[in-house]
Amino acid sequence: MDDKTEFTVKTEGLGDEIVKVIHASKSYVSSAFLTLLLYYVGFYIIGLICNIVFLSKSNESKRIAGASPSGRGCLVFLLWVHIILPIIIIIVMFGGALASGGF
Repeated sequence: MDDKTEFTVKTEGLGDEIVKVIHASKSYVSSAFLTLLLYYVGFYIIGLICNIVFLSKSNESKRIAGASPSGRGCLVFLLWVHIILPIIIIIVMFGGALASGGF
């Protein structure tokens, strides 16, 4: 009799775990720094486009890994500072000018 023992390793679902680990280890800090440079050194619209693309990728990584990747907060902050706050300031200034009869 042959006394060989065979071991089998189930790899079903292992690919999903590897993808989760890869997305959990991603960092978007360098992407945020590049976006910041593009807002000021490059053209503003290119910085905005890169910010939206990188933020979309980081949201996908967050969805897959189940946790927010490094640098995602920086991208959200850049979007707030360069889009949301200027819009709020313009609305307040325009509303103030309308209230004072400037227009």
